[in-house]
Amino acid sequence: MSFLSGLRGMMGGRPELSEKWKLPDTFDSVKSLMKPDSGTHVIYKHSYNCAVCIFSKIKVEEVMEKLSDKTDFHFVDVVKNRDVSKKIATETGVGHESPQVLVLKNGSVYWHASHSAIDKDQLEEAILK
Repeated sequence: MSFLSGLRGMMGGRPELSEKWKLPDTFDSVKSLMKPDSGTHVIYKHSYNCAVCIFSKIKVEEVMEKLSDKTDFHFVDVVKNRDVSKKIATETGVGHESPQVLVLKNGSVYWHASHSAIDKDQLEEAILK
């Protein structure tokens, strides 16, 4: 995704999401990520109204392009799916922020970051460990 494409999201039109994103939109879909044998998952919380989110999403998508064969990437629109976002915060014990990325391993939070602390090298390392 390009920077201009990201700006389009802030100006009213939402850019298309990659087919690689999974879109958890129910409490059951969140609970399935929290199962002890669920493997590794990346949850990215995004707001189309936030400029910082544009840059964070680009970073996460760069990692997704490299590692989508190693883990599933889940995109949560925090405005459209506020209840799902809150459920993730409740289930993980990590307070809600956006942008925010969480790496879950077998149902537990292994690594998380928000805002400018979202770093593609650290995200990649967390997924691969």
